[in-house]
Amino acid sequence: MTDDGIKITVRMGTEDFQAMDAFMVDHDLENKSIFVRDAIRAYMESYDSPKDQKAPEGGIFVRLSDLHMDALNQLVQRGICLDEEEFIRRCVLEKIVPKTIEEEAYADSFRTAQRNAALK
Repeated sequence: MTDDGIKITVRMGTEDFQAMDAFMVDHDLENKSIFVRDAIRAYMESYDSPKDQKAPEGGIFVRLSDLHMDALNQLVQRGICLDEEEFIRRCVLEKIVPKTIEEEAYADSFRTAQRNAALK
């Protein structure tokens, strides 16, 4: 396999190399070049993000690949969802809320609306 990429040499101390090697073994990673490229990309992404950016109470941040973000953006542009966050929230809820609970909520909401209408 030929690689047309630019080749660089990285010097690191024994401790850093051993730490990288141990991390790769622990996470079943085999290719040091891919590991280093991914580490550089992750560093650049974190460097550009605000240092004090933290998840709100009870919230999480999820990092998605450019491919996935582009797919989500296409869904927004086509009107499938209002924004990427809303779509992801909907997908998660579809997976964690049992259908029976969802159906009960629909039925309860409708019964409540019927009672409210009768009181008017």
